[in-house]
Amino acid sequence: MIVFSDGRHRRPWALGIRQVILDATTEEIALKGFHYARIASIAKRANLTPGSLYRWFESKEVLFRVALEEALNAQLASNIQNLAKYEESQSKQWLLQIAALVPRNRSDTGPTAAQVLLLEAYYVSWRDKGKDSKYLPRLEEHFATYQKIINDAIASGELQTDLDPQLVAMLFLAVPTGLAILQFSGLPRVPDESWIPLYQALAKMLSP
Repeated sequence: MIVFSDGRHRRPWALGIRQVILDATTEEIALKGFHYARIASIAKRANLTPGSLYRWFESKEVLFRVALEEALNAQLASNIQNLAKYEESQSKQWLLQIAALVPRNRSDTGPTAAQVLLLEAYYVSWRDKGKDSKYLPRLEEHFATYQKIINDAIASGELQTDLDPQLVAMLFLAVPTGLAILQFSGLPRVPDESWIPLYQALAKMLSP
């Protein structure tokens, strides 16, 4: 049996190697940052040769983009599963959808791959407006997901119609992004339970 992955036909057993490479990439970028991460170092972490990485990903940039995409998708799936058990959020469907996009959830014990790679992508897009701006479309797509949720909530009457959807979406994106920066800087993580009444109060304030 052959599967198609990353532009090539591969054996299913080889997909395990792909995940090892992506995990090693996240570890390397978390430790050194994107600009100082090297293919040779990533290969060493994965117990592979640099050449074997290029069989999967043509460059460090492509490897980073794939790692970011998969980290966000994995976090989304994890959050949806965790939020399904969280009955307090069920009354506001749009708020539940926003919560699912946060790059971590209450079961995570430390920084997540989604947090690390997302913040690094913001940093790279900010510092380098040239070749590395290729990450900006993915970040814009991430923000557009927030804005669509807010747009739909306004259209359905769950939120006030005079609200600026872009501003509200930016606010809800900025909170987890800013919290991640603070935590990476060494400040303590605020317990998730503390945010529940705050978000509920904010949702009530924004409701018609």
